[in-house]
Amino acid sequence: MSEITGQIWIGSYGDIANEEFLDEREITQILCCAEELPLRIGFPYSPKFQGHKVPIIDDKVDEKTKAYFLEAATVLDGWVNDGKKIFVHCFAGISRSVSVVITYLMVFKGWSYDLAFQHIKLRRPRINPHSDFIPILKSIEAKLPEQETHYPRPYY
Repeated sequence: MSEITGQIWIGSYGDIANEEFLDEREITQILCCAEELPLRIGFPYSPKFQGHKVPIIDDKVDEKTKAYFLEAATVLDGWVNDGKKIFVHCFAGISRSVSVVITYLMVFKGWSYDLAFQHIKLRRPRINPHSDFIPILKSIEAKLPEQETHYPRPYY
């Protein structure tokens, strides 16, 4: 798992099994960004956590992908504003979850795509948003007010 901000971590589906790690960081919210992962009784994974799922399809874009990015970013923003600590995941923590956090940083923090990508890349070097997601992210960026032109103050 990788800390992206003081409240947001990105990781894989397998990382969720590490409840000790989640507990140490006081994570209470889990945002699942993977269509193929099942919704379980007591979602997400333990009654200790609250969760939300956006069924983003792995390595495929359809007419719903942009709406899912925006939905997930909105949920993330609500939790951040409530002071919650959040774990965002897809299957591998490389593409879908990263794209959602990029969307959040652009829409709710006013960052450009490039700033958001670089910020996350510094904290989670193995990121690799699917090439079909990039035009969607850029279209979200294009509809936002003027972006930051300098590197924003880090979240620590």
